[in-house]
Amino acid sequence: MKKAGFSPDAYVQMAIQLATFRLFGKQVGTYESTQVRPFLHGRTETTRSVSLASAAFVKRMGLRSIHDDDTEARNEKLSLLREAATQHSEYTRQAARGMGVDRHLMGLFMLVDGDTVPTLFSHPLYSRSKYWRVSTSTLPNMPGFGPVVPDGVGIAYDIREDCCFFTITGRREHNWTDRLSHLLEESLLEMSSLTMTSKL
Repeated sequence: MKKAGFSPDAYVQMAIQLATFRLFGKQVGTYESTQVRPFLHGRTETTRSVSLASAAFVKRMGLRSIHDDDTEARNEKLSLLREAATQHSEYTRQAARGMGVDRHLMGLFMLVDGDTVPTLFSHPLYSRSKYWRVSTSTLPNMPGFGPVVPDGVGIAYDIREDCCFFTITGRREHNWTDRLSHLLEESLLEMSSLTMTSKL
């Protein structure tokens, strides 16, 4: 990942975006825990992995894995992957500097006085924006954590020098973990193929 010029975390997050796009048939709210330790009592902020750039990347890659021999198409996919990973890295940097929105909004909500709830906090878009069907975190020395919503998945990962380890969890009735494991492997292999054979 680094040899190809990618932040390993951003690269894995884009693989997760592609795999879950293929699992659910669309992009869904995705949470990545980001440390804000430089701040007094700082714990975490949310890095939102879904962006316009990640949407462009996963849509171009498609719902099914397709081997593409067309050099121009492969270069386009790689360019979209680079843009999505770059944006993700920037969002992560902003969150780590305390410039995310989620903890700020949570703090404002905690200040709400009883019956006077601002319309922002009851708006359907606000509710949808914090419904995390995909919850992710880098966890060295895993195992992992469960999904945070009933129709979601939890993905813990540990990026090593020459491999990545994943723990994928979900509710038994959905039977998603095996399929998502396969889709994640497929996504990583496809992305690796793009970085090895395409030239920008």
